[in-house]
Amino acid sequence: MKNSVFVAVLFIILSLTLSGCEKKEKDVRYTGSKAFQDCKAQPPFVQSIGFDLNRSAFSTSEKKSKGLSFIQFPSSPTANDSKLYQHPSWKQFGWLGPMAIDEKGNIYLAPIPVVNVLDNPFKKQVEIYKVNAQTGEMSLYYRLPVEKEPHERNPYGILGLVYDCETSILIATSVSGSERDTVSGGIYSISTKGTPALLDKLEQVDAMGVGVNYLNEEKRIFWGDVRNGDILSVEFTKEGKFEGNPRKECTLADLGQRGDDKPRKIRFNKDGDMVVMGVEFNFNLIAPTEKQETPYSFRYDIFERKWSFIADKSFL
Repeated sequence: MKNSVFVAVLFIILSLTLSGCEKKEKDVRYTGSKAFQDCKAQPPFVQSIGFDLNRSAFSTSEKKSKGLSFIQFPSSPTANDSKLYQHPSWKQFGWLGPMAIDEKGNIYLAPIPVVNVLDNPFKKQVEIYKVNAQTGEMSLYYRLPVEKEPHERNPYGILGLVYDCETSILIATSVSGSERDTVSGGIYSISTKGTPALLDKLEQVDAMGVGVNYLNEEKRIFWGDVRNGDILSVEFTKEGKFEGNPRKECTLADLGQRGDDKPRKIRFNKDGDMVVMGVEFNFNLIAPTEKQETPYSFRYDIFERKWSFIADKSFL
């Protein structure tokens, strides 16, 4: 009888101990930054262009080509076999900047003023265009419902685009209507299923670069503040809603050669590291040839639960 009681008590103690261990392990579980699967696909229409697709890419930064370009890069440093293709519709909306591609090969683009606004009037800066994956035709897709339009003191509108593969949602950042001492921008969640529709908006945010990633098993939208170089994030639900309060993740302040870069582009590599392209930005027009871009890398520390600066790769 005594042995039976002893065994029963021992079993209860072990059960409680194991239960406590399991709870403790769950409470302190660290998963870190998970590489987000990029689903972008090659548009079917490029098959008929006659380019070597293994060394070709879309670009909106060609100095002598307004709009979207499809570039075949040289096969070697000394080769003279580069090519450039533009569909007749790709120049109609002026200079373009941010770009995102979905799983079908549809391309989403936004305009950007370059040197002046002759090709990109203020009212056009909050428009999103779409290149049909099958035909290559570019057309107006969606206009952000901004409260304040771009103006002569700030000609910029949309500065960042990213496509969330899991929800078929396009995220756009805008600084439309903002001034040096006034924040009027926002981050927009747009459904691309059927007719484009606004799902949510994060207000009073002046953001440029934007990215999506999992952090500790929670999907979050990351963006760069155009005023101080901070990189912030907020939870992003499967319904396309911004959940909770934004939090600061890291910053570009005092980093790099200039020390005041702003995050133009945010992406995550296969290891979960955050790669940020930093540029100078002061709400004024700067010629593309004058813009210097610097890549910065950050790694998430699962024990400290924070991002650590790895390197300014311009110095390597």
